[in-house]
Amino acid sequence: MKKKIALILSGGSAYGFAHIGVLKVLEKNNIKVDIVGGTSMGAIVGGCYSAGMSVKKMEETLVGFSRRKIMDINPFVLTDDGLLFGKKVTSFLNKLLENKQIEDCNPKFFCISADLEKGKKVVFNKGNMVDAIRASMSVPGVFKPVKKDGMCLVDGGICDNLPVADARKMGANVVIAVDVCSHYKKENKLKSAFDIIISACNLTLSNWIKSTNDKGDVYIKIDQPDVAFLKFSYEDAIKSIKNGEKMAKKMLPKILEAINDCEQNTEQNISKSN
Repeated sequence: MKKKIALILSGGSAYGFAHIGVLKVLEKNNIKVDIVGGTSMGAIVGGCYSAGMSVKKMEETLVGFSRRKIMDINPFVLTDDGLLFGKKVTSFLNKLLENKQIEDCNPKFFCISADLEKGKKVVFNKGNMVDAIRASMSVPGVFKPVKKDGMCLVDGGICDNLPVADARKMGANVVIAVDVCSHYKKENKLKSAFDIIISACNLTLSNWIKSTNDKGDVYIKIDQPDVAFLKFSYEDAIKSIKNGEKMAKKMLPKILEAINDCEQNTEQNISKSN
């Protein structure tokens, strides 16, 4: 059995910048992953990495992922299905991913969305990356859902915010799971419908991860009391990346141990088969 390492990145709004810090540590220590899976913000970071964007370029680009760049208010919100049209965020993703297909990714990539029509989880492991990521990050009530093949697709975090099981189905035998949102912190001021909806989603995502049994072979939990969940400021993005880097360094011995154990088991299985 060949060693296959998966990196799973949870959703978590602006907390998700911490995923970049984790990737910096893995790259610095020559830890190459075979599979990257994510939900919502984890899908954005994981998708960019799988599409071939360097961690340095990702850090330079994604810290500019501000509210201003994604806010296109829907004036028909009272009779429509989202506060934001989502055209700006789609344009932003198109610039990053340039019509990349999931099948072309190395490492392999998948992301999670939820279909409100049938009430089930949807795993995107093929097709257009922008469509998949846009669906994975479509917070219900905030972004207009993605309508595709008879489905009404919204943020995957409401049904699976840490999709470890899907990585195992793809053959991963070492799963590094990064949780950026089981630490719930209420924003200082919940002064808009946008703030209320996002904070409610944060609580949902947080509780989902707490209740799941399989948190991977190495579970990296990143609490970020110094970062605002909703702010998406340059300063908070930099703090979040550093938080991810710090925790990944702390967990590095466990990551290396899990990989080493897998390699030893593989060698033993080969010896037995011979």
